[in-house]
Amino acid sequence: MAWNRLSTKLLAGAIGLVLLSALAVASLATFRYSQSLMESLRTQSSLLGHSLAVEATNLVLTNDLVGLQKMIQHQKAIHDDLAYLFVVKDGRILVHSFDGGFPTNLLHVHRAQEPQTFGVQEVISETGERYLDIAVPIFEGRAGCLRLGFTENAYQSQMRRLWVEIGGITATIVLMAVGAISLVVKKLLSPLDRLTHAVERASQGELTVRVDDSGDREVAVLAQSFNLMMERLEDYTHRLQQQAQDLAAAQQRTRAFCEIVQNIGALHSLQDIGAFLISRFRDVLHFDKAALLLFDDARETLIILDDKRLKTTGNPRALGWFAHLLDTVKTVGVRSALHPAPPEPVLDALWSERVACALVPISTEAPSAFGTLIIRCDDRCHCPSEALELIGAIIREASGVLQRAVAHEMEMRSMQRLSNPRATFCGMVGRDPAMQNVFRLVENVAASDATVLIQGESGTGKELVAQAIHQLSPRSSFPFVIINCAAYPPSLIESELFGHEKGAFTGADRARQGRFEQAEGGTVFLDEVGDIPAPVQVKLLRVLQTHQFERVGGEKTLQANVRVVAATHRHLLKEVKNGRFREDLFYRLNVIPITLPPLRSRPMDIPLLATHFLQKYQQIYRKDVKDFHRDVLRLFVEYSWPGNVRELENTVEHAVLMSKNDTIHVWDLPSAFRSTSTVAAPEGLATMEERERQAIAEALESAHGNKKKAAQKLGISRSALYNKMKKYGFMS
Repeated sequence: MAWNRLSTKLLAGAIGLVLLSALAVASLATFRYSQSLMESLRTQSSLLGHSLAVEATNLVLTNDLVGLQKMIQHQKAIHDDLAYLFVVKDGRILVHSFDGGFPTNLLHVHRAQEPQTFGVQEVISETGERYLDIAVPIFEGRAGCLRLGFTENAYQSQMRRLWVEIGGITATIVLMAVGAISLVVKKLLSPLDRLTHAVERASQGELTVRVDDSGDREVAVLAQSFNLMMERLEDYTHRLQQQAQDLAAAQQRTRAFCEIVQNIGALHSLQDIGAFLISRFRDVLHFDKAALLLFDDARETLIILDDKRLKTTGNPRALGWFAHLLDTVKTVGVRSALHPAPPEPVLDALWSERVACALVPISTEAPSAFGTLIIRCDDRCHCPSEALELIGAIIREASGVLQRAVAHEMEMRSMQRLSNPRATFCGMVGRDPAMQNVFRLVENVAASDATVLIQGESGTGKELVAQAIHQLSPRSSFPFVIINCAAYPPSLIESELFGHEKGAFTGADRARQGRFEQAEGGTVFLDEVGDIPAPVQVKLLRVLQTHQFERVGGEKTLQANVRVVAATHRHLLKEVKNGRFREDLFYRLNVIPITLPPLRSRPMDIPLLATHFLQKYQQIYRKDVKDFHRDVLRLFVEYSWPGNVRELENTVEHAVLMSKNDTIHVWDLPSAFRSTSTVAAPEGLATMEERERQAIAEALESAHGNKKKAAQKLGISRSALYNKMKKYGFMS
């Protein structure tokens, strides 16, 4: 039992109070009883003394000391509490009852009083016994004084019995009181004890502790108050913990924000920036997959970045899909799935499952976004709004760096293409800057439905350019219909283009679809469009303007859902000036002009083309022809090629068929080619330096003196152009 507990103190206090009360009552009772006993003893002894004094009067007056002695002995024998008797007269002891001699000290007990007065005093013997000494005058003191000594042993014995009885009763009362008090204290303090234990548990951090509120009203109110206080404390602690967690998360996000913004500026490569951002965003959201999709400045290239690779695509479907996505992404948010689904060039860089995605737009001060961050939200990542807002803030700070990195990446790729141009493109071959410009122009215009006019000499590959535009366009899955306008007589060209109804003219025994109807949804290639007769030019102009036409002999207006690509070897502007071609039709066709250079203007491509055709025909004819003799290549470069690429292809095919070993020699070439090449005077040919100087002059003239554009047309860097201009005297 702990002494510092309230129940122990209350129990000890109650017991002490009971004991003090019992002792006080016992003391008062014993005091009263002692007084009554003493009064009774005094009274009895006084009565006995007076009786004996009367009896002793005659014996003293007659001087019968023997009789007086016998009386004293007899009285002592019959009274147990009578300890001694003696008679004193005039200071002399007449008789006494002491066996061992009279104690002289007793004479002085009543010396101060008068002999004729009655006196009572308590005396103590040398052995410590207490006596009640009574002095009774005999015959009013004239016959002396009778002294009686009554022992107090009986009195003390009765007092001890009284104390024993009182002690027993008190102990019984105390035990009963202790039991009763214990029950009362337990009943009164058990709720307080439960509350104390609850407070101790709460002080150790156990906030879910509660106290039973059943019982008396006061106890119930106290327990309810404690429970309410604990509920509030638990709620407050929970909110504090949540606020601490939110504060820690906010501090972590702030540190991540500052670190990302600080470190991203030190990165130069777009791929490094993308990988760094995605890896840091993964620390915030714990996602599995994410990708950055970015447009270049011209929105002609889509850049797809994840944490491992960088991919670009110019596919029109991919560009159109991403442009639509950017129009719908205005703020940070989560979508159940990407709708519409991304096309193949983008899908393989993202994910095929239809899962929820978080979209974060990437924009600068421009009115529209140029990219977006796509995060896959799955079971591991639920994309909370606070984390997405943080990522959005980081993206906003990093958008300028991303835009500059995109521009730098596209510039580096452009320089790389110029320094190491692709040799083949959609079946076309050429590293010459003029052909590289044609390749880039085809890529740029393919995604639109704009009419394209391809001009160039015969055999330069106009049909291949038209096929490339169709293959790279959104209409690539629909027909590509070729119409050679120079191959039909003027009377049949209209029927060939637009079709005819049955009976429209002699021989029209059934209705027939025209080429525009056959190419529904696809591309119509009008080859040699400069040879179309004037009446048909009017109807073709109407198709280009309204996309409507009627069959020959028909009245129903049909829709022309086609893209028109035209080609001609004629100089149409001169034809317009000479009145042989409609001016309005020319401008309708010349929306996107593409001019193919003749083969003689790109001599560097001649060996490349020759090798390409050599590989093609050695597979077709199964001949083990591996290379050209150097004299053959020299003749190829020096030849003017009036028939352009088509003539070169026919020449290589002839040489492969004529070759007898694994190398093509001069004698394997066509006889007309050999005779032309031998007649040509070597000194009449322009040198490579002269051709280079002429190419630079033409590039500067077409670029109106803009050296950057001229360098791009030539496929060289600006510094290389400056060096060559100094070399050939273009700069003073």
